[in-house]
Amino acid sequence: MPPILVAKNLTKVYGEGRERVEALKNISLEIEERSIAVLLGPNGSGKSTFMKIAVGILVPTKGELLVLGKKPYSDFEVRGKISYMPQDAGLYSLLTGYENYMFYASLQDVDKKEALERLSLLREELGLKDWFFRRKVSTYSGGLQRKTSLAVALSSDPDLLVLDEPTTGLDPSSRRMFWRILERLKRRGKTILMATHLFEDAEYLADEIIVMHRGRLVAKGSPEELKRKVGYRFAVDVEFMEEPKKSVVKRLRIPGTEIIPSGGFRLTIVGNDSDLISEVDRALEGVRILSLNMRRISLGDVYFLLTGVRLE
Repeated sequence: MPPILVAKNLTKVYGEGRERVEALKNISLEIEERSIAVLLGPNGSGKSTFMKIAVGILVPTKGELLVLGKKPYSDFEVRGKISYMPQDAGLYSLLTGYENYMFYASLQDVDKKEALERLSLLREELGLKDWFFRRKVSTYSGGLQRKTSLAVALSSDPDLLVLDEPTTGLDPSSRRMFWRILERLKRRGKTILMATHLFEDAEYLADEIIVMHRGRLVAKGSPEELKRKVGYRFAVDVEFMEEPKKSVVKRLRIPGTEIIPSGGFRLTIVGNDSDLISEVDRALEGVRILSLNMRRISLGDVYFLLTGVRLE
């Protein structure tokens, strides 16, 4: 089965001279059909630019991006097989969810009968209750707005669904609800390209994570593949009573480990020894600490080891 999306040496430049910004730098990748691919990185890493090229809003400066073998920024037919859910939901607040759905379906040239038939399926799949049909979007919670925006994006039954930070601002319960919806869509044959800076989303959903930093593709692979790539299995988190002195940090430079700053008075030591916590505890003898905990290495640790940046 050929990949649904292929990017070859994709580059996007904004402005000229001193105002020149290279938002994407020579990105090459493939995304398989019926998978969830996650672009992982902070604001400014190039995620949104990549997605806007993928849905045909932007044209690359160099290279190309193909969806189903065609360029979405120049081929109207393939653009109809892609749907985009922006971070700001993109809904009309004075309309109901249903009115938003029917309006956007008409913009996509979806026949009214077809749109209603599709909505009858989405109603159960997304949990669209009376609020969707009777209440204005301005009264919706963040979770209900995300459900409505996703329904709108699915009104044209796209092959590729592109989601920009879909769970940002949602409470933990709503985020997990959204994860289950995306899993069901994948099982139904949809391909999902999703941007996030939230490690839990990437860890739970991604078949492949595309790690981005300052417009570059740093690494890609499944969550477990990326963890193996950095070469460490365990992490010990230390929270100090006060900012640790340089002499204390020096004592924590245990052979075969690396230190990751975790913000505030906290440090993380990563390594491969299953008894790493005992080594760290011995190195901290006589030092006042609040907590000392050991765990498996996380995607947050991986991102720092790959980019040198702590992504919260």
